[in-house]
Amino acid sequence: MGVGIKQRHPVAQAYAHALLEVGSARDEADLYGQQLEALSGVIESDAQFKVFLESPKIRGSDKKEVLEKALKGQVADPVLNLIRVLIDRNRQDLVDDIAQAYRDQIDEAAGRVNAEITSAAKLPVDIRDALIEAMTKKLNKEVIATQKVDAGLLAGLTIQIGDLVVDGSLRTQLRKVRQVMSLTRFGKDLIDEN
Repeated sequence: MGVGIKQRHPVAQAYAHALLEVGSARDEADLYGQQLEALSGVIESDAQFKVFLESPKIRGSDKKEVLEKALKGQVADPVLNLIRVLIDRNRQDLVDDIAQAYRDQIDEAAGRVNAEITSAAKLPVDIRDALIEAMTKKLNKEVIATQKVDAGLLAGLTIQIGDLVVDGSLRTQLRKVRQVMSLTRFGKDLIDEN
């Protein structure tokens, strides 16, 4: 399994690809990505705005009028056109997926991958850097890593790159041992009954 673009909603992938083509042709791909992410952030963080945008009770023409007044001159025309199209097709709930797919596609074109390292405790900088260096060599791509702490892992860590997940957490190891033990006990109980 190769490491590439994370699987997102197919429609979101298509919209992101179309916007990326326009952005690349105009040498504004990064700008469009930033604006799309900012818009997605506003939608996701403002519950009232999200309800307004996604409510079937509000006419699409009213949504477009409000958005055009608010965004005209603030975002590039292709980004605004994308929002108009999404409203026309009742797909405005995909803005966040499109923003993420767009970022994935830009990173893929630039030879970058995003990795999320989750550990039970904060990793020392030298260990984190060594992990990133090893991933960079293995994937032959620039690795942009974010780190999260999840005490529920107990020990060890997980690394997620796209759809690929490497799970070296103690929690998962214990779960596997528990499964094997329950299967062994179940099998032993069958043998003892006969």
